[in-house]
Amino acid sequence: MKIDNNVSLSSFVAACRQLSHSVQGIFGPADTLLGAHIQSICEALDVPHLEARVDFEPTFKEFSINLYPSQDHLNRAFKDLMTFLNWTRVAIIYEEDFGLFKLQDLVRSTPSPKTEIYIRQAGPGSYRQVLREIRHKEIYKLIIDTNPMYIPQFFRAILQLQMNDYRYHYMFTTFDIETFDLEDFKYNSVNMTAFRLVDVDENSVAETLKQMERFQPVGHAILNKSGIIEAEPALVYDSVQVFAHGLAALDRSHVLRPANLSCEREEPWDDGLSLYNYINSASLQGLTGHIEFNEGKRTNFKLDLLKLKREDLVKVGEWRLGTGINISDVGAFYETSATNITLVVMTREEKPYVMVREGKNLTGNAKFEGFCIDLLKWIAGQVGFQYVIKLVPDHMYGVYDPETKEWNGIVRELMEKRYKAMKRASPLAKSFEVTRKLLDS
Repeated sequence: MKIDNNVSLSSFVAACRQLSHSVQGIFGPADTLLGAHIQSICEALDVPHLEARVDFEPTFKEFSINLYPSQDHLNRAFKDLMTFLNWTRVAIIYEEDFGLFKLQDLVRSTPSPKTEIYIRQAGPGSYRQVLREIRHKEIYKLIIDTNPMYIPQFFRAILQLQMNDYRYHYMFTTFDIETFDLEDFKYNSVNMTAFRLVDVDENSVAETLKQMERFQPVGHAILNKSGIIEAEPALVYDSVQVFAHGLAALDRSHVLRPANLSCEREEPWDDGLSLYNYINSASLQGLTGHIEFNEGKRTNFKLDLLKLKREDLVKVGEWRLGTGINISDVGAFYETSATNITLVVMTREEKPYVMVREGKNLTGNAKFEGFCIDLLKWIAGQVGFQYVIKLVPDHMYGVYDPETKEWNGIVRELMEKRYKAMKRASPLAKSFEVTRKLLDS
């Protein structure tokens, strides 16, 4: 049975009521605190408890089978990636109250003694404030542990503060980055990485998801609009497979005797330990990869490392418990696509904004000086692009000739699209409205 995690007391009562009707295992809930209450019932009555939730406790828990990788292992994966990327100044943004407890190992035992960690709690109402503080401190590497439900608001704050260029690297703790809308971050060289559990490129996984989609209307509710399943339903699906595997193994060698259990009498189920041991010894392939347990905790699993590369999220490596991080596409972390962009900047000479320097040996951009030239140089350094300054041949901003029905000057250059990328560095605000109306038409 799947426990509703809305109200602790009602869920506790519901679990006890179900156990009185020969239940042989309990699934869930996902809630961390409520899960501990249900676990105590299962422990007392010797009933296997199959979970798919974040678990902070490193110690063995009787009758617990948790398909969610332990936080200790996940923190190790984060640290291995931080070491590979040589992160020395990092900001951690967490949302839930237990978020700091979840990531405390990253803070207490940093990848390097020189690593500087800045920790802030933030939610939808404070994303901008916290991100602004981080920008002010000139920290460009961020670990984001926020509720996936509020990711659109977080992304909006990033865009509003213009923290989306090649200098910034966001590492998300969620396994569901593939379900995010990353359209606004493509082609601008911002770095976004995360691990995933479900490898949708695996044929067996793709086939299972295809079968799920046939069950309507439930199929669309399980799968994301992009056809990707989130980690939680995938883990729940795998927990059912694991339970069925253990139950079948027990049935082949033992006569299962279900019992009506009571939370009040706390008399353990005679066959509970045998069933638990068969589940704990299961070894199979699921939606979340290879499934194997050691004392009820997931072991020998693989995490795929994903990174946003220009137009799409791609797999760039793997992390395994025994071998650590293995990067298959090292170049993905050192792409400098922004600095490979060369913009042709069309302008005209006008003091003090754009002026041609006197001197016979001056070539290229060095021939120019002025307020707009200094501003352009600063922006290019901040964003990361190359540029070539060119003077418009007729020295005009742009005037429309009603007889020829043609424009001249910079406007004509833009209309004829003589260059792949054109920008205009000229006195601010002058001719702005005319140019805007023309280009919007």
